[in-house]
Amino acid sequence: MLGRIVSRIREEEPDAVGVFAFGSYARGRAEAWSDLDLRAVTLAAPRVPYRTWFDGDLHVSVGAMSMDEVRRLRGEPAPWSFGFAVESPGVWLWQTASAVAAVADPPSHTHPPGEPELEDFVEACGKAMRTADTVTLRLAARLAGELAPGLMRDLGTPRRVADRVEAVEAALALEVVPQGWRDDLPVLLGLVAATDAEVGASVERVARGTLALLRERAPDVDPQPELARYLADGTLERQLGLQG
Repeated sequence: MLGRIVSRIREEEPDAVGVFAFGSYARGRAEAWSDLDLRAVTLAAPRVPYRTWFDGDLHVSVGAMSMDEVRRLRGEPAPWSFGFAVESPGVWLWQTASAVAAVADPPSHTHPPGEPELEDFVEACGKAMRTADTVTLRLAARLAGELAPGLMRDLGTPRRVADRVEAVEAALALEVVPQGWRDDLPVLLGLVAATDAEVGASVERVARGTLALLRERAPDVDPQPELARYLADGTLERQLGLQG
C-alpha cells in the first residue's frame, strides 16, 4: 500500500525527491480513524501544495513543499505550539540523497521556540477583561492562554513537543506558573465548560500572576526596549486595572 501511495505522489509531483510520513503514524500512535500524514519534498515549487484521497478506508493527506520551503519553515516557530520548540519524528518512505541533505535523516519536523510576546498577552488580557461581549471575551481569553505558556516557558525545564496535545500537556506541566494555572489555563483555552464570569476571573488571575512572576524572575522576557520598564514600574498592571 505504501509503495502504491508513493508511486502516485511521484507521478503527480514528478519533481519530488523524497516522501516521508509524520504525525500519528510516524509516532506509532495511529488509531483506526487516523489519517496518514505525508510530506513530499520537491526540487522546485510543487504543482499542488496539498492533496488528499482515500486508499480503501485510509485517509491519505499529502502536503508538498520545495526543499527551500522546508528549510525556511524549519527555522520558524510553529504557530500552534504555545511557544514551545517542536520536534516531531518522521519516517522516510522514499528518499534521494538530495532530499536527505535538505531535510535530514530521520526527517523530523523541527521548529525553534517562539519569542515571548508580552505586549500581545497584555493586550489580549485587557480585551478579555473589559468586554461585555461573549465572543470577544472568549476569543481574547484563548489568545491570552496561547501566549501565556511562552512567557512562563523559560522559567523552568526546557520542553519540546510533537503535536497540539503535547503542547497543552507541556503548558499545564510548567513548573513555575501563577497560582491556579492548572485550573485557569484550560478555561482560557476553552477546553472546559465555564461561564463568562469564570472566564473573566481566570484571565485576571493568569494576568496578575504572570506579570508578578515575570517582574520577579524574568523582567527582560520580551526584548522590546520599553517593556521591561513598564513591567518593573507597574504600568502593565495599571493598563489592566490590576492595582491593589
